[in-house]
Amino acid sequence: MYNWINAEDYTMDTLLYFDQWVLDYLLKDQAGFDGDYQELLGRALSRYPHVADYCRHMAPERKDYLEAALSRVPSDLSDQEARQAETRFLQYHETFVVYAWPEAMEQVNYIADWDRRWLDELIDLTGMVVLDVGAGTGRLAFAAARDALRVYASEPCYRLRDYMRMRIEKENLTKIKVLDGFVTDLPFEDNTFDAVLSGHVVGDDYDREIEEMSRVTKPGGWLVICNGDDEFKRTAPNAELLQRGFEAFRHTSPSGGIIYNYRLQRNT
Repeated sequence: MYNWINAEDYTMDTLLYFDQWVLDYLLKDQAGFDGDYQELLGRALSRYPHVADYCRHMAPERKDYLEAALSRVPSDLSDQEARQAETRFLQYHETFVVYAWPEAMEQVNYIADWDRRWLDELIDLTGMVVLDVGAGTGRLAFAAARDALRVYASEPCYRLRDYMRMRIEKENLTKIKVLDGFVTDLPFEDNTFDAVLSGHVVGDDYDREIEEMSRVTKPGGWLVICNGDDEFKRTAPNAELLQRGFEAFRHTSPSGGIIYNYRLQRNT
């Protein structure tokens, strides 16, 4: 647990703000969960039939799992027991909960404690056309817009896209365009960007993710992984990235952690 949220402040209505791909992940067994996840899911949803209906509609491939979870709810389950299940479920999935509530995400240390100087250390974006992959609330995109010619912020969560668009309108920014897209399926032609940025995105499938980011990067352009700040004291840079040719940069976070960032120039 990262303790990014206090689950007591949230309800299962949070799921109503999730995209299909998030629900597809939530409505299945979790390998790292300590206990009976399906039972927990059913209990957590037991007081939220409208949320269950939303899940059925948005994630039809998970319907059987959902129905099995709800069928396991004891008839004598108390409101207190249901609430306990609800808060445990939400705390376990806190990294998704903040996707639904961008204002809360902005308060998480990896955003709140981050300083744009760590991006400046990696690359000079002056005059470049830049893509921020998995932009979130726009930590990298808005920092890049100071110097870049144009910034595209690709983000698969509609709540976060809306949040960035509201900030763009509020601040009357003209350099940033927000759009949908996954790191493994970016909606751009080959050789489009001078630099492709990301943070806390690469790692589920290194080869596919880096290949797709490289595809949309111009020959001689840069892939930059600029992570946020946290309290974790990493002892070494990511071996998977080093093996693929990335150069590592290290700094100490205001949160107390050891942070590694990375860059790689695409071969011409």
